[in-house]
Amino acid sequence: MRASVRPPGRQRGAAIITAMLVVTLAAVVVSGLFWREHVAVRSVENRLALAQARWIERAALDWAKVILRADARSTGAVDHLGEAWAVPVLDTRMDETVTAGAKLDEGSKRTAMLAGQIYDAQARFNITALVDGRGAPSAPNVKALRRLLSLLGKPESAADPIVARVVQSAESIAPDGKVTPASRPPLTRLADLLDVPNLDPSVVAVLEAHAIVLPSNATRININTAGPEVLAAGIEGLDVAGARRYVSTRERTPATDLAIAATRFGGNVTLDPALLSVGSTFFLVSGVIRYDRVESQTETLLQRKNNDVEVIWQLRL
Repeated sequence: MRASVRPPGRQRGAAIITAMLVVTLAAVVVSGLFWREHVAVRSVENRLALAQARWIERAALDWAKVILRADARSTGAVDHLGEAWAVPVLDTRMDETVTAGAKLDEGSKRTAMLAGQIYDAQARFNITALVDGRGAPSAPNVKALRRLLSLLGKPESAADPIVARVVQSAESIAPDGKVTPASRPPLTRLADLLDVPNLDPSVVAVLEAHAIVLPSNATRININTAGPEVLAAGIEGLDVAGARRYVSTRERTPATDLAIAATRFGGNVTLDPALLSVGSTFFLVSGVIRYDRVESQTETLLQRKNNDVEVIWQLRL
């Protein structure tokens, strides 16, 4: 028998198909390697950009601390919205001095932008102040919270579970000096109230813009920075309309003490020094940093005391 021999044309066709398959397979392998390399490089770039954004964040906080310390030295115990710390920082392009020498002229994607503002935390009602130094409910502050809830369209009875929760998180001191430890961990943010039984979540939502949880129960509402609703809640006998009139006048002439402020309300109101003050020690710093593909938004609580400023907590949103 004679062995069958394929025609030369069929052999060349099979060789071409085999070569095309090999080239295709090689292209798939190479493209996969290039893609993995691209993902790895992009991951490293993102981590570097995030680290750079953290450095800018530290620089911004250091700036806020310097501003608050300088304000304490220049104006003493009075804080108002006409001071340097209250001026917002609009979108500002950073230079190499705050990006550790990184080049910022490589296109728009490499631009570092910063925006933020310092807010007076004592412009809001402090939930922690609902208990006094002995761990018992503070009558003036409880009344103020009830008025605030009423002004915001919520029942005054909603204050009861809030007060109960704050009492549970504070040590109580008996007249004989015996200390009973707290039965619940302390509140850190207003959102912690969402776990309180029998408290409507809508109450927490409406309080967000007017209340705050500070680590000290000895703070007072700053009448130079508080909004009309908080002022009306903290000053018995004052309605929201009267508080708005005061807010419009304090922009020109902030109060330097409570006695002077009392004469500007146009009525027989008493400013309780246990509830109100003209200065603050707690401030919120809110900022947004954009660098390359990274955007970082943070909120930081600062405490100023003894000519020093320290971070109490920081939240990345």
